[in-house]
Amino acid sequence: MNLVALCTYLVPDIIVITFEVMRNHLHLVGEGTVEQGEEWFSHFRRRLLRYYQSIGRVLELSAFKAEIFPIEDLSFLRNTIAYVNRNGYVVHPNHTPFSYPWGANRFYFNPDARLRSDGVYGDLTFRQKRDLFLSHSIEYPANHLLVDGSISPVSYCHLDFGESVFRDARNYFSFVSRNVEAYRDIAKLLGDSVFYTDDELYAIVRQLCRDRYGSSRPETLTMDAKQEMARLLHFDYKAGNKQIMRMLRLEERTVTALFGR
Repeated sequence: MNLVALCTYLVPDIIVITFEVMRNHLHLVGEGTVEQGEEWFSHFRRRLLRYYQSIGRVLELSAFKAEIFPIEDLSFLRNTIAYVNRNGYVVHPNHTPFSYPWGANRFYFNPDARLRSDGVYGDLTFRQKRDLFLSHSIEYPANHLLVDGSISPVSYCHLDFGESVFRDARNYFSFVSRNVEAYRDIAKLLGDSVFYTDDELYAIVRQLCRDRYGSSRPETLTMDAKQEMARLLHFDYKAGNKQIMRMLRLEERTVTALFGR
């Protein structure tokens, strides 16, 4: 989190709109040239590598590289912001897009969160500043806010611009909570696995049932149709065995016979 803040300060031509840090990768939506994006990532990777070397985990960064994709229209920008801001919560079911702590997502359309502060960077001691960035260099804006041990994304992300591409807060909420099929293409572009909540996947199952079998009730399908749907959910939607059992009301032995344990 703090390296995102520091690198955004070091490469001021990059405008960060939103980002989310995942377990083994980072999503960031920003404005700038490809060269500026590569410079930003170079700073980020070099500083992260230095830290990983200090704890003996350098091999975990061997495949960590930047992949930059253009966002060429407003619709794709909306979907991309929503995709990034919901990424943590669909992977971690104990979070919502407004509680996942590792990104700018929880500050979107959330004025109370924006007001939160544990002080400012300038109030830290010399040692605390070095520890914050894992660096000997401590030059950074003194007035940037701190929250939960990190520089608050409110201080360096252009949240107002990100919010402005949506009609209002309700429109944004519909994107992060219900517009699930739009993110499948983005995930493929990024090489991500898409994770669907049960509610999201069930909405997809009902639509698939209507399109393929003329009925929106998966429990009424024949066994052959259920098995065909199970394969579709497994291979196209990356659903796990237990999720397929819940969606289609199939017994465990049937699903295990199709996909193994």
